[in-house]
Amino acid sequence: MTDTSLTKVSNYFVPQIENQMAKSQIELTNYQKMCVTGAMQQMYQVITDNGLDITSVQNNIKDILLTVAALQLNANAEPREIYFQTRNSKDNSGIWHKEIEMGIEGDGNDALLNRFGRNVAYVHPFWLVREGDDFEYPKHMGIQLTPPTWEPTGDTDKKVVRVVYPIDMYVGPDYHDDQERKTTTEYFITEREQVKNNLLAHMSNNLMRDKDKQDKLKKIKDFAKSHTLDEILDSEDMVRTGRISPAWREPQSRETMIIRKMRNNIVKKIPKDFNNGLVQIKYEEATNDSLKQMRRDVTEDANSEDFEKAVEQQSKTVKPDEKPQEEPKQPEPETPKQPEIIDAEPKKPAKSQPETEDDPF
Repeated sequence: MTDTSLTKVSNYFVPQIENQMAKSQIELTNYQKMCVTGAMQQMYQVITDNGLDITSVQNNIKDILLTVAALQLNANAEPREIYFQTRNSKDNSGIWHKEIEMGIEGDGNDALLNRFGRNVAYVHPFWLVREGDDFEYPKHMGIQLTPPTWEPTGDTDKKVVRVVYPIDMYVGPDYHDDQERKTTTEYFITEREQVKNNLLAHMSNNLMRDKDKQDKLKKIKDFAKSHTLDEILDSEDMVRTGRISPAWREPQSRETMIIRKMRNNIVKKIPKDFNNGLVQIKYEEATNDSLKQMRRDVTEDANSEDFEKAVEQQSKTVKPDEKPQEEPKQPEPETPKQPEIIDAEPKKPAKSQPETEDDPF
């Protein structure tokens, strides 16, 4: 990167995000502005560390910042809600290049659930149930629910076999503000083995351009039928065939990845309600792999104006007391048509590879 400073970069992008949000009838709050600034700081570091030319990723950056603003995701939260990395992508000319990719961490999905979860009143801390813990599933007596019981052994070296989210849900009609709505606690549970589908989707994505994709997928499918998640990860042949990334298989990250996937599998299935079409679309794009790819395809060959010149021109034409205008009449990427929504997200704001993965087999 050249001498372009973080301040200049932020001053270039943030007003554009404000203008874009205003077009969707959303006025940025101070918290959303903080989220955008924090995300810009993190991406700037990734760009610098990887020696990227900001001109080549400026459309990518703008789209990510719009998602961050719409969903109010905080890159500087602890634990963090989103992360940024580079990925290799091929343009329409067949040339490979790097681009910035945003991922939502487990805590980011929890924040989205708090903020947009349909009828969600409060999300309690989740339970990590490990091997050897005494756990009893909830029981139903008609419409009455007997809560689950959990007695941890305290041995944190054991594998997590399930994750439980106790969530207070509103019940009954939505009264006016002067009447408090009733709540009931529901328990959302997912098992370790259900993460196998996430791993298979990861392997399928890795083989997308492999000339022997079909043969390798059949081999993986046959092996997966009679083997557990951990047996797949322990198989050198499967690791090699499916090109399983180190984040899935290295001892220091494997369990963290599996827990993250279990948490995501619960949170993403709980319906969400959005009060704005842009917010809904950005949520779908951020959590749905196929829509992520559609967005990449749409923005791939969008404007390639030299970033340095654009920043310089903007600084000359904008008076100190005026807000910078949106970038000069560049074609904006089309928003891909959204498929039928199954998850939907209004709630009070809540305070690390995530994605909605479908079984490819």
